[in-house]
Amino acid sequence: MSQGDSGKGGGGGSGSKLDQMKEGMRSKIQESIDRAYAEHKHELFKRRIDLARQGVRNFELKRMVEAVKAFETYLTILHDWKGAPEGGLNPSYFDIKKDLPEMLLISGIYWDLAKLFDRTRNKEREFRHYIEKFIVFTKGMPYQPVASETLRKYIRNDKPVHKDVFKSAYRTLTGSNCFIATSLVDVCDDGTIHALRDYRDSVLLRSLPGCLAVVVYQKVSPPIAWALDRMPEIVRALAGRSLDRVARGILGKSNPVTF
Repeated sequence: MSQGDSGKGGGGGSGSKLDQMKEGMRSKIQESIDRAYAEHKHELFKRRIDLARQGVRNFELKRMVEAVKAFETYLTILHDWKGAPEGGLNPSYFDIKKDLPEMLLISGIYWDLAKLFDRTRNKEREFRHYIEKFIVFTKGMPYQPVASETLRKYIRNDKPVHKDVFKSAYRTLTGSNCFIATSLVDVCDDGTIHALRDYRDSVLLRSLPGCLAVVVYQKVSPPIAWALDRMPEIVRALAGRSLDRVARGILGKSNPVTF
């Protein structure tokens, strides 16, 4: 081999070693970046509960901008930690036995965000996203009955802007086919829907005539409920009072139904 060839071979070896050194340095730098990012994620994850508490406190104090910021930061941390796509967080990322308290917290945060965006102009898309997430993190959970009752009281007492959407959410959570009663949930006494539902389940559905009556009701009631939703408030109030009287008659009470 000539001296020139030997020089070329030596140069090639030096270049290969240099490339290896560069690759090693890049790997170490990337490892450092990954480690720092993981530590940062872990620190944020540990802070998430504090952020949620800040959001709740700001919401109670009517500091809505700060509440939204804290809530959305909390949710972003969870999305990142669980590896969920944006807006894709759902109960499948959690262990219901171990993570139930956190899932209850998430449900509550989505509920507060839904209420907040219900009254925010030009934010209907965000509102619908949050109410859907509230349903996803509530339906089938041990706290579903309490959440459903909270939703019912909100519909009745707080006069939401998107009342139909909240009613639909209530129907979804309760699994109720009492379309007329759900339509009038905001103008009925507190226990009316419960009384009617209990009567259906414990009396009507235990006999063939009762079952037939329920089937007929479920077929004819949706258009009636649709019409009731669009009637003047005074008409709806009268219909609600009539439904209350039916419930009182079922329970054999003379006083308004309360639970």
